[in-house]
Amino acid sequence: MFRKKAVTILMLFGLFSFGSMAYFYFTQRSFVKNQREFLIHLNNLDNYNSDLTSEALKNSLFTYNSFDKIAYDYDVMQQELKQLQNSKILDNKSYLNIKENMDKVLRTQVDNFLIKIQNFMLLNAAVKNSIVFLSSHVNGASYTQKIEPMLYVKAVKILDAFQNTKKMQDLDYLYRMHYLLQSNSQDKKIKLFVKTFNLHASYLMKKLPAFITTTKDVVVNRVDVTLHKEKKEFNKITLHNFVFFDRFAFVVTISLLLYLLLAIYLFLRYQKANQSLNYSLSHDKLTGLNDRSSLVKDTLALRKNAIILLLNIDAFKEINDIYGNDFGNRVLIKLTRLLNVYLSEISRAKLYRVGGDEFAVIFTDKSVDKVMEIGENLEETIRSKNFKIDNIRTNFSVSIAINAKIPLLENADLALKVVKKDINLHVMAYKEELGIKKEWQKNIKVINMVKSALKEDRVVPYFQGIVNLQTLKIEKYEALVRLILPSGEVLSPYAFLDITSKTHYYYEITKVMIRKTMEVAKIHTMQRFSINFSMQDIINENIIYTLFQLFDADKETAKRVDIELLETELVAVDDSRIGDFIRKVHSYGSKVLIDDFGTGYSNFSYLSDLDIDTLKIDASITKEIVSNPRKLHILQTIHNFTSGMNMKNVAEFVETKELALLLQKLGIEYAQGYLFSKPLPAPLKNSDVSI
Repeated sequence: MFRKKAVTILMLFGLFSFGSMAYFYFTQRSFVKNQREFLIHLNNLDNYNSDLTSEALKNSLFTYNSFDKIAYDYDVMQQELKQLQNSKILDNKSYLNIKENMDKVLRTQVDNFLIKIQNFMLLNAAVKNSIVFLSSHVNGASYTQKIEPMLYVKAVKILDAFQNTKKMQDLDYLYRMHYLLQSNSQDKKIKLFVKTFNLHASYLMKKLPAFITTTKDVVVNRVDVTLHKEKKEFNKITLHNFVFFDRFAFVVTISLLLYLLLAIYLFLRYQKANQSLNYSLSHDKLTGLNDRSSLVKDTLALRKNAIILLLNIDAFKEINDIYGNDFGNRVLIKLTRLLNVYLSEISRAKLYRVGGDEFAVIFTDKSVDKVMEIGENLEETIRSKNFKIDNIRTNFSVSIAINAKIPLLENADLALKVVKKDINLHVMAYKEELGIKKEWQKNIKVINMVKSALKEDRVVPYFQGIVNLQTLKIEKYEALVRLILPSGEVLSPYAFLDITSKTHYYYEITKVMIRKTMEVAKIHTMQRFSINFSMQDIINENIIYTLFQLFDADKETAKRVDIELLETELVAVDDSRIGDFIRKVHSYGSKVLIDDFGTGYSNFSYLSDLDIDTLKIDASITKEIVSNPRKLHILQTIHNFTSGMNMKNVAEFVETKELALLLQKLGIEYAQGYLFSKPLPAPLKNSDVSI
């Protein structure tokens, strides 16, 4: 009880101490950051204010000077003021007065100052342009010197007076003289010269007073005074806040020291408990063996100096299903004991549990042949062993894979998959020449190819005609899936469908085939079309939903879209589920065909239970009826049986004229094969064929 209370107190005290420290750290860090940002913006605003004042003064003195710097400082000063007003530190109550002064006084002063800058730039530009023009006008009037020299001298003096007034910011230069020219000359050039000069002189006399006043207002603005005042007040408040932080830091430091002393005491006391925790993180709880993470760590450290033996219990799921998970756990414990005893006599062998029913052994001083021998003996030992669990005797077998090539676990796992597929194979060593990895890589390549084709809409149906042997017309088309490569090459389903059937892309292909076949059927209204469905498709709710959703959207077209089911899959699936599917297909007016009939069990009994419309007789029967009387008899038997059941027949793989004529003579209703039609991207325009 005391220990629990001590731990609880330590935790609470630690949380308080570290919470206080964290609060102090982040608060102080945030405060310093915000304080620094505020001062930076404050100083920037002060600097840009000085720069603008300096630039304005410079522009007032020199005739030829750019406004670019003033324009830049003008924009930046506005931004700095905005950032200053939005400084996070002003949200602190301590700085409420500063925030109010910023919003009321400083903002008004800066806005007024910037308005004066705008006025200054306008007036300066106007005055500068007129003075520049007058300078050019006087300098270009050399003819005036010849015709009326005193007029020219008068113009030069007035021009100097304007320039001095601008430079010295003193209107006395103008008030001492009459700024307009007078001439009695009748010379047109003289008249034009005087008129133009007087226009600009009058303009300057109007603008110069406002220019000088505005310039002085800019130079003597009060923004810097307010900024310095606010900075002084800010530093005073900040210094007071730092005193508070210092006191708080002292309290936090004392708390942490006390906590550390208590933590060290408890750490020494509970060190063994921590070691136990570390053990549990790297060991399996049920068996006590090293777990998968330990295996990965060890294999990375050993690299090339190790051989792995991967062992998996066969049909372990069935053991759990029949006897329950608790019984399955006891099986794992019994097997662990057996493995420990078996491996105890083998040097440098380390056992791991890497999955639910999967174990691994790492050998560091054995050859592959020796480990193979160990694996075979181990497999035989387990298979011949009767395990007694809760008065139940049970035995089971295991599959074993051995690998010495990096990556150890991954390659062993590939080999184990091969062993699990072959009921006659129990132990196998991974070898590059087996091509396991190449096959796996090939499968990945095919899956990626299908993924890309689906994304780029390169999965399409090709259509092979089904001919009525009596009318010699193509009445139906079977939609056959094809994959178009970026190069334009067309791949048949044998190149990708079997591998894809183990992934969700298989269902995406089925959806594409349904949708695109419906689109083609809608255009070609004189023929029927059929789509191949596997049992995977029938039991997939998403596929069934897609099919009947499209049927509902276009019921007229749905009447001419039939479904072909594989006979080999049909006999292995619950009849009621298939029956429900067939009845719904029939409700739209569609027909149901059995494809490749004769390749599977050829059990005629299920045909009486299922409402099938057409049987497609497999090529293994059809193509040999000309030369093989037994195959001919089978075909006749199928035809006679289906005729009595009111079913139609389609003979597949019809490639010769002789075969077609024989089928026609036997009364087979339909034929399909290269003699009449190869699979094509679209149905033929002409449905007539000949034999």
